[in-house]
Amino acid sequence: MIASEPSPDDRFEMLLRWLITDSVIGGTDDGQHLIARLRRFDLRARSEQLSSQTLQVIASARRLLGDEPASGRTVSGRRRAQ
Repeated sequence: MIASEPSPDDRFEMLLRWLITDSVIGGTDDGQHLIARLRRFDLRARSEQLSSQTLQVIASARRLLGDEPASGRTVSGRRRAQ
């Protein structure tokens, strides 16, 4: 069985997830600047209907930097237990 090449959209999402993970773990950016970028990524990813995996990477990165989404909702859209 021959594996097919990922689509350009799939490659974009893989690169975006890698970039976010590397930026948070590697500390390649100051925290406040990165949080602002992650908020923009989150809005754009939702409007572009990117994969749940990409949304989860963004949400996890925001949490690691201490930036919880104000809505109190998880990536799945369900309310978190208070």
